[in-house]
Amino acid sequence: MTTPRSSILVIGALASRRATLTEMLGETADFVVHTADSIATGAHILGAAACDAIIIDTREGTDLDVGAIPTLRRLAGPAALLAVLPMMEGDEAGRALRIGADRCLLLEQQDAAGLAATIRAVLTAGPRHRALREPHVMIVEDEPATAEILSRFMAWRGYRVTAVPNGRHALERLRGDPADIVITDLDMPMLDGESLIAELKSASNRPPVIVVTGNPISELTWSRLRRSVVELYLKPLNLREIGQTVDRIVGTRAA
Repeated sequence: MTTPRSSILVIGALASRRATLTEMLGETADFVVHTADSIATGAHILGAAACDAIIIDTREGTDLDVGAIPTLRRLAGPAALLAVLPMMEGDEAGRALRIGADRCLLLEQQDAAGLAATIRAVLTAGPRHRALREPHVMIVEDEPATAEILSRFMAWRGYRVTAVPNGRHALERLRGDPADIVITDLDMPMLDGESLIAELKSASNRPPVIVVTGNPISELTWSRLRRSVVELYLKPLNLREIGQTVDRIVGTRAA
């Protein structure tokens, strides 16, 4: 009895990379390979015929960077989704897995047999992200420019973001929409960051808190805060470090 071949969609912006992947997959008789150069073309193929797996060759500076993964995850349905990354950096791989990829790989570390084995293993295991949920980050910041920068950065990393200008608004929103983590300034009107942290300590599902501030804080203030917050960052902010901390904490809570 002949085993049915799996249908694979290879989607990537660079024709040479698509050709390399297609050639590698063609070295085994296990797969039927389709290719697409955009999400729109990929959606058309998926609408015409079901695929067992999608391989996205991510490429910064194109519409098919890591940020395209959530869209493909929704289009993929029950299909497995593998992300080929330009470099297997920990934060990029972690982000890709969190926002919808089932497996990440570096093409330069694969041969045809290894790629085929990886795809078979993912197909056997089934998709990790059967119901994609975007973790919720709340940003509490009264400085519009900083709130905008943090919001855009966290959304780019695959998080659902809510931004509010003070602690009072944060508490009101959190009652109806709990957050996986809160990033808060300290000096704000109506209810400042330190008071917000004190209020959150009594919450039944208390979210972890990261503090960002543009003002030096005293040792006395830090001694009050250090048991209640994950990390303190001084402005100007190191977004990469903040992103890595959020990934680590939210990933731990979701595990």
